[in-house]
Amino acid sequence: MIRVKQKQFLIYLLMAAPVIAFAVFIFKHAINVPFMDDMELVDSINVLKNGTADVFTTLVRQQNDHRSTFPRLGIILSYLLSGTLDFRLTILLGYFNLMLLGYAFYLIYRSANKEITLFLPVMLLLFSPLVYYVHLWSLTAFQHTLSIAFSILCLYFLQPEKKSSWLFAFPIAVAATLTNLDGISVMPVCIFWLLTQKRWKDSLIFTGLTVVYLIIYFTDFKLSSASQIGFTMNSLPLMAHAFIVVTGSFARFISDTYGILLSTILGSGILLTFLVFKFFPRSEGGYRFSFLEIWKLDLTDICFLRMLGSMGMIMIGRYAEGVGTMIAPRFQIYAVSVLILFYLFLVKSAPFRKAAFFKIAAISIALVLSVYSYRKYDKAVNFNDAGLKADSYNYTRNKFFLHQYYNLPDPEPSFYENYIFPEYFGKKVIDTWKTTSGAKSDLGIQVTEYPDLPRYKTYLYRVKAIKVSNVGSEVPGKDVYLGLTENADPSRFYLVALKDDRPSWKSGKAGAGEFNVEIPGKIKPGTYTATLCWLDDDQPRFKMISKNVSL
Repeated sequence: MIRVKQKQFLIYLLMAAPVIAFAVFIFKHAINVPFMDDMELVDSINVLKNGTADVFTTLVRQQNDHRSTFPRLGIILSYLLSGTLDFRLTILLGYFNLMLLGYAFYLIYRSANKEITLFLPVMLLLFSPLVYYVHLWSLTAFQHTLSIAFSILCLYFLQPEKKSSWLFAFPIAVAATLTNLDGISVMPVCIFWLLTQKRWKDSLIFTGLTVVYLIIYFTDFKLSSASQIGFTMNSLPLMAHAFIVVTGSFARFISDTYGILLSTILGSGILLTFLVFKFFPRSEGGYRFSFLEIWKLDLTDICFLRMLGSMGMIMIGRYAEGVGTMIAPRFQIYAVSVLILFYLFLVKSAPFRKAAFFKIAAISIALVLSVYSYRKYDKAVNFNDAGLKADSYNYTRNKFFLHQYYNLPDPEPSFYENYIFPEYFGKKVIDTWKTTSGAKSDLGIQVTEYPDLPRYKTYLYRVKAIKVSNVGSEVPGKDVYLGLTENADPSRFYLVALKDDRPSWKSGKAGAGEFNVEIPGKIKPGTYTATLCWLDDDQPRFKMISKNVSL
């Protein structure tokens, strides 16, 4: 008995490791600079501070295609704690939402399993940079993650053994709808599950409450231009492909280049495997087709179907933009959650679930994916951090952002009346980087303006691709910028974050190569002195690139 308890304690200790490691990662990379739709959170505080609307109206008002009550509660909480708009604190608070989702997955696992070992892969996948894009952004940390967590908790209370407390499910379902629009998809799933359990009275009550609530929810509701809902018979193959791709979109992690192909393969495999095990359940006589068994859904099954509902919502809203949209980083938490629920389905249903090789393989694969995600996304996360820091400088000095607001005009300075942009670079640093003296190095620079490509059709500005070449290993891989000083007015200076695209050696050191970036054409046309800028132990360093760069 003591040895069993010791084993369980060790497993729980191992499960805590990825939670702590990813918390440190979030703490390190959380930046106190608003990003894109965070403008809604800024506006919510402005409205409340100015008294132009009451608290309830502000909390439930529409934001794009959502009623984002919980993201607004998150920014209000961080405002009350810090006394100002603090997006870094909001991101850190959003980490508790990820922990809540982890607990929701734990409830699913324990509903079908007593032994805890096979839950370790869930923790390794969920608490890792596989979801970095969602959890380094204030808004999505309170939207996508909570939508899934609330949906699972809602379904948890609809289990047959929870009949005495099933009504708790409805307010939790309402909470899911107040994260983003996807949360609504849990309501028909709840009704369907109650019907399959032959709980006619409960299903009628839940349906009635749902109808009344949705009438209220959609009062004065208008879909944004981002959601192009509508289809024809000719669009059905595209929609089917998009649904398969978004279901298997986790595969993009393996290869960005072949992301759509790999996602199609993984999505097809997930859907086919689920259908096979549901249509041919195991029995004493082996695996045989059973129509009645199809409708016997437990918590794992229904939560998996709920996630497929989410993927269907994403597909319907975004398929018109192309299949490539299905593997966008903003859907990371959905992709990981589908994979986790499919894994929990295998743990419950697969014939090999008790085999030693399955345990070893599951834990090993999850560990490799988790550890590798820190390496794979290192450059992307560093570039994201640098872009936000550069935007803090550019907006403060030049009144526009260069790494966001591509398809929207930059807000006026008065919009940020309740927020102070952090100063990441002191006057000494900027003065050093603004220099127009120094010998020209062997660095090269190329500026290319893209034509009106389909992927930029919503942009307000032409996109400029900038490539700095021949960058050696003496330049670090993070917090590297292109400094642009206007020759006609040397007081005008811009910072552009650069992404390290140099090849990496086995030692982890970068070889000579390129830094790249794409920015909207907001910078005034003219000639500029370009310098490669970075910090070395907090000391500003730079290399002259060219004194005559045309923009």
